Formats: sequence, structure tokens, C-alpha cells
Amino acid sequence: MDGAWVDRLERRLGFISIPGLPGFLTALTACSALLAGAKPEFVSALSLDPVALAHGQIWRVLTFLIVPPESGLLWMLLWLALIYSCLSALENTWGEFKLTVYIAIGALASTAAALATASVGDNGAVHLASFLAFARLAPDREVLIMFVIPLKLRWVAAFAAALTAIQLASGDMATRARLLAGLSAYLLYFGPGHWQDLKLAWRRRGLR
Repeated sequence: MDGAWVDRLERRLGFISIPGLPGFLTALTACSALLAGAKPEFVSALSLDPVALAHGQIWRVLTFLIVPPESGLLWMLLWLALIYSCLSALENTWGEFKLTVYIAIGALASTAAALATASVGDNGAVHLASFLAFARLAPDREVLIMFVIPLKLRWVAAFAAALTAIQLASGDMATRARLLAGLSAYLLYFGPGHWQDLKLAWRRRGLR
């Protein structure tokens, strides 16, 4: 990660870090899922709705992060475990401030994209950015696909990136804006490193 700019920011604004952010977001997402099960319309009060934002419902800039996916109990538990695992790994590696900034960038960029395109945003790309960061930091860690097939995170991340690239290529303007906004933190944190990797690979190719 090219974190020089984040380090400079931390020296000035380190007090804004949120301790225990992984557990906080995971617990609130679980509570949202329970409330949504009892009262489905509850989720609409949390979503990143640009019309509601324009009418002063500023809390949606943050609450959309805890909107649960529409899924059964098993997949909801897996989703919560994934969120907590990724965010905890990032917090342990970076510290509270860098993780707080990472999530804040995705939230603010997603809000800007929703307002610019007049379309309701979601948190999928923001959480994808956390997973990609986790995979970048621990590419050889293995996960069990369907509880059976072991795969290294680098390959799961590559598959997720390929699907995202297809969505970017085939989606409409709102979809592209939503994805790029949600992934903006990953691009800022890891984009320079990926660019250096590409240049190194190109040089090696030229030496053959």
C-alpha cells in the first residue's frame, strides 16, 4: 500500500479514528437484518437514496453501509463473517485511523455518485473494496468455497475483479459510477502499487 499520504493525514487528524469499527459495523448490520426481517420497510430508511439525502436525511451517508443483503439466514451469517474478517484484518494491519479513512472514502464517494446519477446506491462495492484490500495484504490465505474447495484469496479476488470489470464494461452510467465510487478507496490505497507491478511485469517481459 502506498500510504504516505495517509500517514501525513493521520499525524494531523488521527483523533477521528473509530475504535472497534469492524465489530461496530458487523453488529449494526446484524441488527439491521433482524429488524428488516420483522419490518421490511425499515431498510428503506437506511438506504443511500439521493432524493432523501437532498431533503436533509444526512444519516444515510453512513447507514447505507449497514444495509443487509437480501438473502437467507446461512448466507447472512456468511456475509457478516466476511465483513468482520476483512475489516478486522485491515484494522490489525493498518490501525484504526487508516481503516476509518478507507471506509469513509468509500462512503463519501458512493454518496457523491448517488447524487450525481440520481440513483439509489448500495454498499456492495464498498465491502468489495475491503475484501480486495484483505486479499492484497494476505494473498496466500485460503478460504473454503462452498465449505469444501480451498482457494487462495488471490484467486477469489481475481475472480471478483473480473466480474467487476464485466459490470463496468456492460453497465449503464449509474452502475459504473456506483462501482468506481465504492472502489475508490482501494484505488487510492493500492492503485500505485498495482501500477508499479504492471511496470515491473512489462520490464521483465521486455528483457525476455
